[in-house]
Amino acid sequence: LTYGGNNYKMDTVKNLAVGMIVDCYDLDNIKQESVSGRRIVSIDTANSIIVLGGKEIGEAEIMMGSTLVLQGSRGNELCGLDDIFNADTLYGVKKSECSYVKPYVKEEVCDITESVIQTAIDEIEETCGGKVNFIICSWGVKRALAEYYRQTQTNMQTTVIEGGYTALSFNGIPVIADRFCPKGTLYLLNTDDFKLHQLCYWQWLEGDGGKILQKNPNKPVYSATLVKYAELMCERPCGQGKLTGINEV
Repeated sequence: LTYGGNNYKMDTVKNLAVGMIVDCYDLDNIKQESVSGRRIVSIDTANSIIVLGGKEIGEAEIMMGSTLVLQGSRGNELCGLDDIFNADTLYGVKKSECSYVKPYVKEEVCDITESVIQTAIDEIEETCGGKVNFIICSWGVKRALAEYYRQTQTNMQTTVIEGGYTALSFNGIPVIADRFCPKGTLYLLNTDDFKLHQLCYWQWLEGDGGKILQKNPNKPVYSATLVKYAELMCERPCGQGKLTGINEV
């Protein structure tokens, strides 16, 4: 983000929402306490500018290029697509040393075509036996794919997914636009490869004597802690794919 009083110019506001309470981390991944714990009071989506609540923030309190995250979420989130495709290691295994945890990635695609997507699907199936059954993309990529079908005078297929929703279809594979998908990006996934591994379901932590409610020291307040130890795991990372640099419409 770029400083400007309590107004901040962001690279993107795609993952932010009015009312969200955020923490701020600088380029060295150090939490900026004076800027953290603040609520987003407004968002200018056209110009990617947000306004943070609270007292005015001094220029020395924040560095250009800092990052905003949901309050308390840093390092506590489940492993998601960003780790699968962008991290150097996955589940403690270096991708450079094990091809099984290295997914298919094609950059600088430019114009989306049926051939580009089908080539990626074929390569995933040929190299690791993965079966792509779900495609996620940004709204601009979805429009670009629809425009490609229009220009080539190809009938735009649709399919009904779970819940009764109608989605664009690519050779029988549903194509879903997601607001959190990065710009110019399309993911090729096999949902059967993703499993939630957990030690237990949600449960209350018990204190001395098996009590759930614990009195806070020096306050007429009781608290309880609800926990769930879990991780989202991909059983076949090499069976997933990503196309980036797609020209949006």
